[in-house]
Amino acid sequence: MGGVPGEAGLDLASLRLDVYESRDGWWNPEHDVVVPPKDWEFLATGQAFVTRSVKAAGVFWLAWAPRSRTRQHRRLLGLWAPAAAIRRAQRSEADTASARAVRREAAARSRARQEARYQGELVAAIVEYLHFAARHEALAQTIAWSAAERAAVVGSGRVGRTRILALDERAALAARAQIRHAHTDYHDRLDELSVLGQDDELYRDIKAQAHDAVDAFIHAHRHELP
Repeated sequence: MGGVPGEAGLDLASLRLDVYESRDGWWNPEHDVVVPPKDWEFLATGQAFVTRSVKAAGVFWLAWAPRSRTRQHRRLLGLWAPAAAIRRAQRSEADTASARAVRREAAARSRARQEARYQGELVAAIVEYLHFAARHEALAQTIAWSAAERAAVVGSGRVGRTRILALDERAALAARAQIRHAHTDYHDRLDELSVLGQDDELYRDIKAQAHDAVDAFIHAHRHELP
């Protein structure tokens, strides 16, 4: 079983430890150099199902690469655990692979339905915000779908993914961004600015003029307000 120099009789195999790679072997802050039990094996990271199963089964040691002068944070290498627990987890992974694949596919379809539903809600909110005249309805739909697709990309961090703002606020920001992108010279002027060099005052002026251009575009296509 696992032992520590100077700690004869201590059953480290019954403890959950963090152990670190060292020149002398595996090292623990409380127990110094430790030796994994003879009936234990090392399981490298990257096997999520097996790792979860082994952890749920009982005792293990997490194995780390320690911090160094070139690496600020420790890095998980894997874990040490009883070989029998690892074998059981691997058999369970093989036996349940088909069922888990079916569940993953079902979850992916569910997420796709949720995303489609949300995108439809965002499109409707954008069309409502634009409030274009009937003769410009097709343009409103084009802007809305383009804005929703751009703003609601999963993991993009764009306005369509935030839950801090209400749906109508997200819709307004997404619509304005799409109009600024597709119906003003905002990006062309930014490209010119990149050639001229950084100029904060000119950049603020470009943004302000783009904001006014978006307002003018929306006003020109809306119903006459009472």
